[in-house]
Amino acid sequence: MAEKEEVEPPSEASPAESPDASETSADLKSPPTGVNGAKAAKDEGSRSSPSEEVLEPVGVAAASGAKAKTARAGRPARAPKGAPTTKRDQPVKPERTTPLKFVRQSIGELRKVVYPTGQQLINYFVVVLVFVLFVIAYVSLLDLGLGWVIFKIFS
Repeated sequence: MAEKEEVEPPSEASPAESPDASETSADLKSPPTGVNGAKAAKDEGSRSSPSEEVLEPVGVAAASGAKAKTARAGRPARAPKGAPTTKRDQPVKPERTTPLKFVRQSIGELRKVVYPTGQQLINYFVVVLVFVLFVIAYVSLLDLGLGWVIFKIFS
């Protein structure tokens, strides 16, 4: 049978282990490290205690820097209130393509094409040739058979 291990009851955290404890001079001198000894992303100057951080509700901006916090990246700025909204039900006129632009776009599309290798080309040729010969044989047999039937009926 397995022996039972004695488990010590959790004791009060010592002042050095408590989260409110101040950092020692050795902790401040050594650079903070993360997983596998990698340096942490925060530098020493950015450390702050939880009481110094100011938390704001989502969607509410502080008086300082409100524009930077509320502006969303990738979205166009809102139009002023006096500006009319754009028409949604009217189709946008398509832009005419000039002959030069058409040729440039065609060349660009042809560069994207993946051409078959020599072996693939031979394989495709053989497959098409066999299929065409099969269709020729089928149509020829139908022609001969129907011709014979019609000849027998009308002669």
